[in-house]
Amino acid sequence: MGLLENKIRARNFYRYFSKIYDRVNPIFYADHMLEKVIDMAELDGQSLVLEVGCGTGFTTTGIAAKAGQQNIIALDLTPEQMRKAMEKLPEVQYIRGDAENLPFRDSTFDSCISAGSIEYWPNPQKGISEMARVTKPGGKVVVLAPRKPDNMFVRKFAESVMLFPSTQQCVAWYKAAGLENIRYVETGPNRIWKKLVVIISGEVPDL
Repeated sequence: MGLLENKIRARNFYRYFSKIYDRVNPIFYADHMLEKVIDMAELDGQSLVLEVGCGTGFTTTGIAAKAGQQNIIALDLTPEQMRKAMEKLPEVQYIRGDAENLPFRDSTFDSCISAGSIEYWPNPQKGISEMARVTKPGGKVVVLAPRKPDNMFVRKFAESVMLFPSTQQCVAWYKAAGLENIRYVETGPNRIWKKLVVIISGEVPDL
C-alpha cells in the first residue's frame, strides 16, 4: 500500500498540502482535461451531480459551469481542502466523507465524478462500486486516474506514495461494478506529458 493510500496519512498530508495545492495542480491537470471529464459525464442544467474527492474545487468549478452550484454535492475526506473549495463555490453542498462508504441512497445522482482521488483509495473497486450504486440507471460514472510516470526513478518514488492503476485495471473495476458502455481517453496536460492520466466513463444499466 502506498503511503497516501492510508486514509489517516492522506488526511494529514492534505491538511498541509492544501496551502499550495492550487498552485501545483495546474501543472498536472490542465483545463482541456477538465473539459473532457465534464464532457464524458454528459451533464446539463438539471443534472444532480456527486463529486467524490472534491479537493480544493478545481473539478467542482467545471461541474458548476455546466450543472450549476446548487446541483452539486461535493465530498472529501479533508476539511482543509473543502474550505478552499467553499471559498470559490459557496452554493455547493459539501460533505466530509469516505469514497468507499458513500453516505447516500441508491440511485440518487444523475452523474458521479471523481478526478484525482482514486489513487488514494485503499480499495478502488469498492469506491467505484459505491459511485455506481448511488448513480441512477442511465447515469454516468466518470473517474480521472493517474498513469505511472515514464521515468523509472520518478515512478519508483511515486508508486511508494500512491496507486497508479493501468487503463486495463480501471476498465476491469468498471466492469466488476456492473457499468456498461465503458469508454476511456488517455491524455495529459502538455506535449511532454501526453498520457499522464486516463479518464474513464461508464453507464449504470437500466433496470
